[in-house]
Parts: sequence; structure tokens; C-alpha cells
Amino acid sequence: MRVSEDATIVGLASIDLGSNIRIDSNVVILSRRGWLKVGDNVHLEPASSIVAHHGVSIGDYCTLSHGVRLFTASADYSGESFHNVFPDGRYQNPRVGAINLENHVIIGGNSVVMPGVNVGEGAAVGALSFVRSSLDPWGIYGGNPIKRLGNRSTKIREIAVQIEAGRL
Repeated sequence: MRVSEDATIVGLASIDLGSNIRIDSNVVILSRRGWLKVGDNVHLEPASSIVAHHGVSIGDYCTLSHGVRLFTASADYSGESFHNVFPDGRYQNPRVGAINLENHVIIGGNSVVMPGVNVGEGAAVGALSFVRSSLDPWGIYGGNPIKRLGNRSTKIREIAVQIEAGRL
């Protein structure tokens, strides 16, 4: 495992890390109030952040590109409740939910993933995308609102199996 000295990680007791993980400079991980499970062969690129207050699971062979944000809580902007803890946190009504990234997922640079989202195995999300609903496996997605742009090859899954079996 390689972790940059410039990474900020809060809540180590709530984090389960696999093997062969790289956490680059200026990555911020907040999991004191929640949990984070990271699989094997995962890369968290510079300036990405994970707010895991309500749980985040990242599968094997995943990448969070530069500046990606995973949020497990989001304020209510409707005006029906307060969006911060003032005057009193009891008057908040945030949207909350765990985030699950299945194996072989890549989230492109400066994309945002909102609470309660499941990103299916092998899904690829293009840069600057806003993900607020779950995505099917092996699709290529992009935009705001996010749209399925095409299909992604499953060849990387076959390569990973061969590497793990020691054939490559």
C-alpha cells in the first residue's frame, strides 16, 4: 500500500483496506461517523474525497480519478428544513445513503457521486459527471444529467483473473 504523506484520513478504526492500494496527494477520507471498505488494487487519485458518514464500499480494481467526490449525505435544498446545523441540527433533513462501487469501476475526474448510489461492476463514468442514481454494470456513462453512452468491454475482468492466477 502506498499512501501520500499529504493525504488526510480521519476515522482509521472504521476503514478496512485491501491490498495494493494507492492513495495520492490531497486525498481526503472522512469515516469517523461511518465506514469505508476498499478492495484490492484500488487507486484514489489526487484531490479526490470520500465522505463515508453513511458507508462506502469500493470494489477491487477501481479508480477514483482526480477530484472525484463521494458524498453519503447531502443537505435538503428545498427550504423545508435547514441545510446546516444552525440554529439546531434537529431541523435538518439530509438525504443519506451508502455508496457502493462494484469491481472494475472507474469514476472520471471531478465527477460527483451522491448518497445511496450503486455503480455496477465495470461501469465507467466520464469526467465532470453527476451521479445521483444507480448505474448498470459494464456501461459507459457521462454528463449531467448522466446518460448511458455505450457499452464497456469486460476484457479487464478476464485480465484480472489471469493476473490473480499467476498466468500474467
